[in-house]
Parts: sequence; structure tokens; C-alpha cells
Amino acid sequence: MDFPPKVVASITSMEEAIEAIGLGADIVEVRVDLSTEKPLPMIEGIYEDLKCGIIATIRPVYEGGNFKGPDADRIKIFKELAPFVDFIDVELRASNIDDILETLEGTDALPIVSYHDFEKTPSNDEMLDIIDRSSQKGGYAKLAVMPKSFHDVLRLYEVTLVSKRPVCTIAMGEIGQHSRIMSCVYGSSLTYGYVRRPVAPGQMRVDRIKEGLKILGLR
Repeated sequence: MDFPPKVVASITSMEEAIEAIGLGADIVEVRVDLSTEKPLPMIEGIYEDLKCGIIATIRPVYEGGNFKGPDADRIKIFKELAPFVDFIDVELRASNIDDILETLEGTDALPIVSYHDFEKTPSNDEMLDIIDRSSQKGGYAKLAVMPKSFHDVLRLYEVTLVSKRPVCTIAMGEIGQHSRIMSCVYGSSLTYGYVRRPVAPGQMRVDRIKEGLKILGLR
């Protein structure tokens, strides 16, 4: 676990990035797939003016995002952005994951290898296997699941605690909303919030997450 855990604000514009820093975000996740702005000028502006951590995410439709273009286009965008970001988010299930990771060569950027299950919470063994396979690609493993009960959320905390990997774990939806704060108690290094409106089920606003972490002594 990185300490203190970092609060990531999911944003889609330069204006929103400025608001995110004002709310206390440590890192901004630029959701290129949801933005109407040109990605390179926006990220260059954040890099030069805000001096905060930057994650570039181009989430495809099959993983809950809005990017519908060919794989080659996504690789091209990542390659343009890699020199200006700290992380790129790439899906474990991406068929061309190794090609995407090659865009990081010669830069200081690290991968966040993510896996989203919008239907259920897998078994503990399955979740640990996902984290292990993601971690083998380097950087952070990000696991977001959909709990059906509070017991599912507790199982995710257990997996986070025993994983021994740099992880970000999230229980999505209303049942799992408290995981946006509590997962950090069990070892999650990153937690994601919103600035104006949620971009994922159960997201909390950045300043509420920051306040919760302070109450728990994690900031």
C-alpha cells in the first residue's frame, strides 16, 4: 500500500481538472473516451499548469466506457499522451494489452491494469488471480466489482488485505459506495471520485472522500 492513499478525480475537461485540484484531488484521471476536448492539448495543459498526477484512460465500450474506435487509434492516442502522464489505464481483457504497454517505453509512465465486473463480485480466489495477472504487467492492479450484498464488499476488503500487491479495489454501486473510502483502510493505494457528476456507479465526490480519509487518519 502506498501511504497516504491517493485520491483520483475522474475528469473530462481542463476546467474540471482545475476544480478537482481545488477539491483536494491528488491525481486527475482524464477520461479521454468521455471528453469532447482534444486529448493532447488538454493533457499538456494539465501537465504544464497544474503539476498534479495524471492518468490517461481511453475506456472501450466492452469495459463500460465510450471509446468505439479501432485498437490502432487507441494505441496512437496513448503513444501521444504517454510522455505527459504518470499512468495509463489499460484493461486486463484488452486483446492488444502488450501493444498498448509498449507505448510507455522511454517514458516514466506506469500502467494501471484494470478489470471491471459490472455484474457480480467474483470469488476470492478469482479476484486474487485477477490482481496477480494484472500486477504481472507492472504498475498497479485495479479491480472494480459489483456487490450484491455487504458480504461481497467485505470479501473484497479481505482480498485487498491479503493481495500483497499495489492495488486499487472498488465495490461499485450503492451497496459498495463506502468502499471508496474504506478500501484504503485495507490497502488500496488509489480511490476514485468525481467532480461534477459520477462516471462510474457509486462514485463519491472528491472532497467527501478526502474528508472520510482524514477522519480515518489516512490523510
